[in-house]
Amino acid sequence: MLTTGDALRVNAFKHPDAPCLIDGTRRFSYAQVNRRVNHLANGLAARGCAPGDAVAVYARNSIEYIELFHACAKLGVRIVTLNFWLRPNELETLFNHSDATWLVVSETTQQALAHLRPRLTRLRPDGLIVIGRPAVVGAIAFDDLRAADEAEPGTRVDPQASCWMMYTSGTTGSPKGLVRSFLRTTLCLWAGMIEFGYRREDVFLAVAPFFHGVTFLPLMVMQAGGSVYVMPEFSPGEVLDVMRAEKISCGFLVPTMLQMVLNHRGVGDKRYDALRVMVTGGAALPTSVKEAVVRLFGLVLYEFYGASESGFLTVLRPEDQLRKERCCGQPCFGTEIEIRNPSGSVLPRGEIGEIFSRCEGRFDGYYKDPGRTAEVLREGWFTAGDLGRMDEEGFVYIVDRKTDTIITGGENIYPREIEDVLRDHEDVCDCSVIGVPDPLWGEAVLAAVVLREAATVSADDLIAFCNARLAGFKRPKRVVFLPELPKNAAGKTLKAMLRQQFRPSSGE
Repeated sequence: MLTTGDALRVNAFKHPDAPCLIDGTRRFSYAQVNRRVNHLANGLAARGCAPGDAVAVYARNSIEYIELFHACAKLGVRIVTLNFWLRPNELETLFNHSDATWLVVSETTQQALAHLRPRLTRLRPDGLIVIGRPAVVGAIAFDDLRAADEAEPGTRVDPQASCWMMYTSGTTGSPKGLVRSFLRTTLCLWAGMIEFGYRREDVFLAVAPFFHGVTFLPLMVMQAGGSVYVMPEFSPGEVLDVMRAEKISCGFLVPTMLQMVLNHRGVGDKRYDALRVMVTGGAALPTSVKEAVVRLFGLVLYEFYGASESGFLTVLRPEDQLRKERCCGQPCFGTEIEIRNPSGSVLPRGEIGEIFSRCEGRFDGYYKDPGRTAEVLREGWFTAGDLGRMDEEGFVYIVDRKTDTIITGGENIYPREIEDVLRDHEDVCDCSVIGVPDPLWGEAVLAAVVLREAATVSADDLIAFCNARLAGFKRPKRVVFLPELPKNAAGKTLKAMLRQQFRPSSGE
């Protein structure tokens, strides 16, 4: 069993001069990164960091962030990746829940957290570490933490010990801390490497936030011996510039990012011949966007379905993108998928039910919450509460979340079906469909729509557009226009916020 730390060591031995981590100003080979990681791991160990401890990170993407992943793996320490868009009070809650004793922060965020320090109950007196220059009394500079010793730490890592802890996006309630062991983390990495076909020659563009589960993707590339270009934040123009200049061969963009890149002025003026694997997921991708990707980049798009708890469950490969409309692909390597009815029986192909999955790369459980773990893990089978179906070829289609189903006049309506129709309208940039209380029907269908620039379509026009394509009971009873939809870091629309905004008591 190779941890991420072991893989780094092996690649540094086999390919010492191969490029490993790159950003806008720095380039480090595998040998250099392995030495830097060893210096860091030994520095943490010298200060008392040991197996069973937890190191939390509240920072933007950086080379140092990835180095910390590997240093923690070499020490058998749990890394806790926190959403850097959290407000200080939210950070306090999650940090204390995680039982972390170390906190690594960005230079730009340290002042905002200074007043929180007394309330971070388990933070060591010397536990605040700043990537950059410390400006808070008692904080330590990340690079000053590195010890002089560059030898391998030599820690025997328990495969069943906790490796990585992240907090779910919280679209269906309060965030939950989910934990993966070193063994399950490695198995998820290896399955993904097989599915996406990463190799030594790859250059991966890492722009999605590292606190999120899609960080598995750049870690996969490093397991394969490829290089990772790290961007601290997303800018469509910069993404395109880096893709050309660095000959990016693979990357990940959430659907919103992908649409912004495709809409950027001058996107079609240059060629992107090196690109061979572009992964997307986390939200539905309209067919029109897929067609645009094929026109600009060729057959490079891989679309996945999964959850933070489960990892990657299905993948729709490039050759199937336009053949299998509104599909999320076939089960990934090592993954089993079943569609079940409410009583738990497996349904025939084509019928809609709850999606259950089983794979060895899943999470181990929610931290300090066996009750919640038991709700979603049943004899090794995981459910996120999504509804879907499977066709005769074994391809999976997501219908909607069970909790998002709208019931109007006794009929079940799946919002995603209506959203797919609305996204086909040339003036619609984004949309989300929810159910709102209705005195007669129980719930009525409301569509929140973001229009493209200079669009003139009216609410009545969009209702008529849906009416021509959907059964009457499915069409929106009301369309509202918003400048943008509330979304989390994974690009998922926060429907609970929309329901709160348009509930009757709000005066709407």
